[in-house]
Amino acid sequence: MSFIEIIYTDSRADIFLERPDKHNALNSEMLYELSRAFDIIEKKDTCRLIAIRSRHSAFCSGVDLEQLLSFKSIEEARAFALHFDETMIRLLKFSKPVIAVMNGLAYGGGFALASAADLRIMTENGKIAFPAGRLGAVLPPALTFMLNALVGIGVSRDLLMTGRTVYAEEALNLRLINRLVNSQDIEKVLTSEAQQILQSSDTSLQMTRRITNQQLLVEIEKYNLTGAENFAFLASTSEWQKRISQFFRKK
Repeated sequence: MSFIEIIYTDSRADIFLERPDKHNALNSEMLYELSRAFDIIEKKDTCRLIAIRSRHSAFCSGVDLEQLLSFKSIEEARAFALHFDETMIRLLKFSKPVIAVMNGLAYGGGFALASAADLRIMTENGKIAFPAGRLGAVLPPALTFMLNALVGIGVSRDLLMTGRTVYAEEALNLRLINRLVNSQDIEKVLTSEAQQILQSSDTSLQMTRRITNQQLLVEIEKYNLTGAENFAFLASTSEWQKRISQFFRKK
C-alpha cells in the first residue's frame, strides 16, 4: 500500500499524504516514500515547485505512536529517530521551492514537514501542537531547531513544554504559518502563491533555499545523533510505555 501520491499540474507537483485512517501519521514506510518522492520530483525538470498536502481532515498527526510502542530494542528506536531527521534534512536540501498546505491538525512530526517548507498555508480549521512531552517522548533536533528558527526560543519552549494546542489565528500571530485562508479558497491561494514564487529563476530559488537553510542544516546534522540517543533512551523507559499506552486507552 502506498501512503504518498504525486499529482503533477503544470510546473507544480502536489505530494498528497494518504494515510487517512491514521490521520496521516508518519511511520518508517511513509518516511521512506516521502524521501523517494523527493528524489523522483527533483529529477523532473518540468517540475519547478512542490506542495505537500492532504485531502483528508488532518494534514499530519505526527509520528505513528503504534510504531513507537513496537520498538523491541534501543537500536530500533535510534534507527527510527535518525530516519526521521534524515527525511527532514532531505527536504531542507531539496532544490525546488516547497509549500506546505495544512488543513486540520499538524502535530509534532507532522508540523516538521511544514516547518521545512518555504511557505506554510493553513486553513481556518487548522491547529498545531507538540504533545511529545505528555507522551514521555522528546522531539528530534530537526523539528526543535526549525521551531526555534520560526518563532524564537522563548515561544518554542512554551509550545514544547506545555504541549498546548495552537489554533490557526494564533499560529499566524506566532509566525508558525505564513498565510491563513478559508478552506474553499485553498486552491486559488495555492496557485497564486506558486505563481508568485515561480516568477524568480530556478537557479535563484535553488540558491535562496540553500543559503536560508544552511545554518539550520549545520545545527541539525551536528546534533541529530545526540538527539537519536536521547530518543532511544526515553523509548527504553517504563514511563514511555506507560504514557503512550494510557493515550491509546483514552483514545
